[in-house]
Amino acid sequence: MWTLIHGFAGSPLSWTRLVELARFEPPPLLPTLAGHGRTWLRRQVDSFESELERLTSEIERTEQPRLVCGYSMGARVALGLLARRPSLFDAAVLVGVHPGLDGESEREARREIDSARSRLLRDQGLAAFVDAWEALPIFSSQRALPAKTLVEQRAIRLDHEAEGLARALELLGLAEMADYRASMHSAEMPITLVTGALDLKFFELAETLRAASSGVAVERIAGVGHNVVLEAPAALAEILKRVERQVA
Repeated sequence: MWTLIHGFAGSPLSWTRLVELARFEPPPLLPTLAGHGRTWLRRQVDSFESELERLTSEIERTEQPRLVCGYSMGARVALGLLARRPSLFDAAVLVGVHPGLDGESEREARREIDSARSRLLRDQGLAAFVDAWEALPIFSSQRALPAKTLVEQRAIRLDHEAEGLARALELLGLAEMADYRASMHSAEMPITLVTGALDLKFFELAETLRAASSGVAVERIAGVGHNVVLEAPAALAEILKRVERQVA
């Protein structure tokens, strides 16, 4: 059974098209990350590790074989789950994943970036933040998508609360997670790293991780950028179905 973990400012609805295409049986678990959604205050999470603990307790109740796919922030959370409970999972697909920062200076620099984003959320509100978020160069390839797709994605981004997303950055930001490179190198379950061909930074990072880990494979999707879930759901659905068949 798949667990699909959305990215920052996303939601379970971010997976709608992929789930329609893949026709998973049984249906996947679609958790909402800490700080996200209108009911974020109900999820009592105070650290990256406590979010891993919360999600682990949900995934433990799912059917075997257990597979996990995450995108961006969700991929980092998924990687944390693999490191925390490797025996719980049979395979993983990580889309646009960063394995963690390995130096305190890098952590502080990233913390400053996320702090500025949190201030924007709190000072100017959700709509202003979403405008700035959508203008980031990493998402430039999405401008070629159909208008309907972009409208739907913006609606998902706006269906949050500013304080919730600010807290998500403070709890689940890149600077707050461990460096999971060693866990990837020693992982016994197959891990597939997926990147868009236009997302050069994350493709190069995925290739570096593959070179250091015998159990890691890389899939590069032509013509798309960072958000493969949004830009190429059919290609990603095929990868997930292939992984599913391999562990069945």
